[in-house]
Amino acid sequence: MYATAQDMYNRYGKTAINQLADSKVDIDDETGEPLQTREQIISNAILDASAAIDGYISGRITLPVDKVPAVLVRAVCVLAYYNLSDSVATEKAEKDKDDIIRFLEKVAAGQISLGLSVDNSKLAEVCDVAVVTSAGSVWARSRSKGFI
Repeated sequence: MYATAQDMYNRYGKTAINQLADSKVDIDDETGEPLQTREQIISNAILDASAAIDGYISGRITLPVDKVPAVLVRAVCVLAYYNLSDSVATEKAEKDKDDIIRFLEKVAAGQISLGLSVDNSKLAEVCDVAVVTSAGSVWARSRSKGFI
């Protein structure tokens, strides 16, 4: 799993996630008890989203990913939220899901990098630093040829 229930709560709010999960609770006809807990429903949505992401990135990096990039945490949260809200998904949830799918398609095509190497270790950070070098002094004694 690339994200946790806490990541979902942090992104969308605990009340919103719990309401969506509660709407998916099935009740056993015989006992009247829920067949799954709210936590199981949220966990299943996260697992489904993580599996979908694995399908896109498995051709680019070795799975499982040891160091999860923040972009994958966000992607899982967006997809899991959409999965939880399937029948009542807002236009924003639909757009966010479509954006994540397009992003994952670009990752699968090699157009975008997750910042991981093929063996999924973090790539070295690149620093854009200007380096100035000089050809030396124009007016140096050694170049003056007797003028100075």
